Amino acid sequence: MADFVAYKRMMELSSAEEEASHSGLIPSLPDDVFLKCLVKVPLQWHANLQRVSRALRDLVQSSEYYAQRKTEAATNALVCMLQPVPMSTKSLEEKISSSSTVPVSDPVYGITVLDVENSVWERLPGIPGLPSGLPLFCKLVIMKGELVVLGGWWQITWKPSKVVFVYNFSSQRWRRGADMPNARNFFAVGAVGDKIVVAGGHDEDKKALASVEAFDLETNAWVSLPSMREERDECTGVVVDGMFYVVSGYGSDSQGNFRESGEVFDPARNSWTFVDNMWPFSSPDSDLASPSSLATMAGNLYGVLRKEIVVYSQERNAWTVVATIPEESEKGELTSSSITAIGNRLVITGFARKNNTVALRILSLAPAHGACKAQWHTIEANDQFLNLSQASCAIEL
Repeated sequence: MADFVAYKRMMELSSAEEEASHSGLIPSLPDDVFLKCLVKVPLQWHANLQRVSRALRDLVQSSEYYAQRKTEAATNALVCMLQPVPMSTKSLEEKISSSSTVPVSDPVYGITVLDVENSVWERLPGIPGLPSGLPLFCKLVIMKGELVVLGGWWQITWKPSKVVFVYNFSSQRWRRGADMPNARNFFAVGAVGDKIVVAGGHDEDKKALASVEAFDLETNAWVSLPSMREERDECTGVVVDGMFYVVSGYGSDSQGNFRESGEVFDPARNSWTFVDNMWPFSSPDSDLASPSSLATMAGNLYGVLRKEIVVYSQERNAWTVVATIPEESEKGELTSSSITAIGNRLVITGFARKNNTVALRILSLAPAHGACKAQWHTIEANDQFLNLSQASCAIEL
C-alpha cells in the first residue's frame, strides 16, 4: 500500500528506544498488514491505541491515517449537536458547589454525536472544570478533524463568551484554544480553507456587527479580515466551494427585521461580494425570517423552508424546492428544523409538535439524482437525546 510510505517514514522518527525494541510497528507482523487492520479499528478505541507507544500515537493522530480510513471506507459519518444533557448526581453536586450564583434548574449543554449510518447515539465527555456545561447558543465547526466550539452565552452571567474549546476525537480530550479577540454572539461561522472565519452577530452591548475575524487552529491565533458591507446579527454562515456565504441577519437599527441580502467572502481575493435578494423569504414568521441553518453537499447549497428542502442556484440567485419533508400524522408537524450535510446525505432535525406534546424527529435525505428519486430515512431518537439541537456540524472520521 503506497499510501503507507508516509507512515513508515513517520515511524522512523519515533524514539530511539522504540526503534531498538521493535523491528516494525508490531514485532513479526509486516507494517502494511498491521496498518491495513489498524484503519478498521472503531473510533472509540483510538484513545487506547495511543497509549501503546509514541509511534502509534503519532500515527493515529496523523491526517494521513484518517485519509487512509476514508480510502478504505472505514470512516464513520458523524453529526455533532449541541443539546441539553441529563445531569448525573455527581454533575449536579459539582454544579451546585461551583458557584452559589448558578441556577441549578438551568440546563447543562453538551455535545451529542450521532452515527448516522448505524443510528448510534453517544455523548462527548464534559469539559473538566466546567460543570455548568458549554455556553448557550455556542457555534460548532469542524477543522482538520477536530471539533471547535466557540461563542455563545454563559448562563451564569448572561454575557457573550469569548472562549474557544477544541475536541480531539482521536485522543478524546478537550483543550482550550485562544479566546476570540472580541465578544460576539449569534454570528456566522465556517471553515474556510485552513481558517475558521466568524462574521457578524452582536457584541456585549447587543450592537449588530459587520466585523470579521479568522482563527488559525495550527498557530492558535486570530487575525482580522475585511468587514462585511452591512451589519448582520443572527446571520447564517456556510462554505460552498471554498467561498464563505453569510446570509440574512439584521442591523442595530432594524432589530428583528431580517435582510433578504447576503455577502460572499472570497479568501483568494480577501474581499466580500454583496448579493441582493439572496434569501427572499423575509417574513414576521420566525420559520421564514432567516435560514436557521444551511448545508453544503456536492457543491450545492441547501436549506430548510418550513416543510420543504430547497437548493440555491448561484447563476439565477434563486432557490428551488427539491424535496418535501414527509409527514407523520402520529407525531405532528415538524418545526424549528435545521439541516446538516454528511457524505451524500442531508440530515434534518426538528421538533414534531402535536397538541401539547413535543418530540425530536430526525430524518436523512438522499436528494434525487438523475433517474433516482429522493430517498427519506427516519433515524430513531434515543430516549436520552430527545432535546432540540441548537447547533450542529458533521464530520467523517
